[in-house]
Amino acid sequence: MNKLVIAVVVAIAIVGGIILLAGRKETADVVSNQPTIINEPENQQSQQAPTFSEHSNTIVLTNAGFDPQTHTVKVGTKVSWVNKSGGGATVNSDPHPIHSNYQPLNLNSFEDGQVLELVFEKAGTYNYHDHLNPSKTGTVIVE
Repeated sequence: MNKLVIAVVVAIAIVGGIILLAGRKETADVVSNQPTIINEPENQQSQQAPTFSEHSNTIVLTNAGFDPQTHTVKVGTKVSWVNKSGGGATVNSDPHPIHSNYQPLNLNSFEDGQVLELVFEKAGTYNYHDHLNPSKTGTVIVE
């Protein structure tokens, strides 16, 4: 009888361990599959989500607006916008609402936590805004 009880306890422990490990794998898969939106000139799309540091060419959209509001880079630099506003937003070239100043900068919408990217191939001053909240504006200066 004791051997039967021990066998049942071991079987329950094994089944519980399998269920626990399966649940952890599903959670890890959900976390690693967070969506990112990356818009770059044709034939240059990236499959990896970018990593950010304080010194990268990253512009963060918060509830207060784009930070930094003005960002200067060299020709050929990839600039990333990360949405930390808590909701949906856009990156579109000026002027609002027709977005006609620099067509490649019409990166469209991205949700909170998502990323948009663009490689600036020409020198110039590029003004942009959040079409959903046009008071949030920014400028990229390409030298």
